[in-house]
Amino acid sequence: MTHTRSKWPAAQHLQQAADQLRDLIPSSEPLLNGYADPVADWLDATANEMACMAPFRSHEGGYKPWRVATRIAHTILGIPDPGTCTTCHTHAWERKEARA
Repeated sequence: MTHTRSKWPAAQHLQQAADQLRDLIPSSEPLLNGYADPVADWLDATANEMACMAPFRSHEGGYKPWRVATRIAHTILGIPDPGTCTTCHTHAWERKEARA
């Protein structure tokens, strides 16, 4: 599958996690790829479709999918605090809410 990449900074961690998932499982393990590839594809698709609108406030429709995707990406990458990550949540209003 050809993966197009979002240029939005908020997509960075999701795309890195997708790459790491794909690299984690060698291609000689097709059964394990059946688990990793769909998650990696979903992270890429989420980054491509939603990063331009990120971050989302809790009342907005994209809030829950973006929150789940950033938490999965941060877990894969071993990065703490996905809810306050300034890469995944790029707008100033989000950082102000996180400090409050």
